[in-house]
Amino acid sequence: MNKITKLIPLLVLAGSGLPSCSKDDTIYIFTAHEPNRIELWNEELNKKFPDKKIEIVYKDTGALMAEFQANGVDTEADIFVGIEITNAEILLSQNADLFADLSDYDTSNYVDEVLEYQHDVDLASGGKHIGHKKYHIQDKEAGCIVYSKSKLAELHKEVPTSYEDLKSLPAKSVMMPNPKSSGTGYYFYNGYASVYGKDAAVTYFNNLKNSSIKEFSSSGSGPVKGVNSKEIAVGLGMHFQAVEYANKNDDIGITYFAEGSPYTLYTMGMINGKQEKEGVKEVYDYFFSYVNYLDNCQIVPETIYKADKAKAVTVPNWKSPSDYSVDYTNMKNLLDPAYKQELLDAWKI
Repeated sequence: MNKITKLIPLLVLAGSGLPSCSKDDTIYIFTAHEPNRIELWNEELNKKFPDKKIEIVYKDTGALMAEFQANGVDTEADIFVGIEITNAEILLSQNADLFADLSDYDTSNYVDEVLEYQHDVDLASGGKHIGHKKYHIQDKEAGCIVYSKSKLAELHKEVPTSYEDLKSLPAKSVMMPNPKSSGTGYYFYNGYASVYGKDAAVTYFNNLKNSSIKEFSSSGSGPVKGVNSKEIAVGLGMHFQAVEYANKNDDIGITYFAEGSPYTLYTMGMINGKQEKEGVKEVYDYFFSYVNYLDNCQIVPETIYKADKAKAVTVPNWKSPSDYSVDYTNMKNLLDPAYKQELLDAWKI
């Protein structure tokens, strides 16, 4: 029986001497997701495929992008899980044949709004996204306002309910991830721009830096951890992570801006040609049809599947934005790499 490797640190992998194109029978899954998710996948894959050699390789987002940009289909990876959708479109714009075609898969269990990538879409940058089926949606990661009840009480401040409310908080009491280093930071930035426009977004966050921001953290996890430690009063953070921390710390509260919950989508798929490698498609099919369903029920339950899935959510105290009388932000341009670059180029804060 072959044991599935739980995690291969990037530095170990880099120094291992592995060839750029695997000749062995190990199935490699590359991901930028968190260790608790990798543990869940390992457990389920090991139960289903005890005689297969499967290794889940962690690389951060930048390293994962660099891997596929440098090596193309000659990458060691057979399967990828957790490439943010705009980054996936960047990779496809650079190499249209990088990902395997998934047209034979049934995606009818997904809600329609996460399947926009399968259709032709006019882009804000002036081009056109041509619909394709080169990846599947792996999860939806959304943002919320996470706050320390006691810290706000000390500051004699109410829970913020709008973006403008943040500017009235004291200096160094708010944290947001940096859009240039964090997908979480980018979807807050893009969320504001989706509602009010790019120029307004640049002006707003520049003003926020001069009024309330303690720092723009390099990591998307920074704001929730900062609230948990009472380093800050309010953070713009990942909803699923905020719920995880709030379930362990009664001082943590969660709410949303009136403008809603900004979000992005993450993708999964196979590297083109690797679907012919023994066992790869079988493993991917199981991940697609079952393991990812569990991941969405147990760790990141933002809605990507239809109503039957919602009944199976097991995260304690999980609530959707609608439970707070708001909705997800109407995010624009998630399929437009040029627009993302334009927004990031404008970020000079």
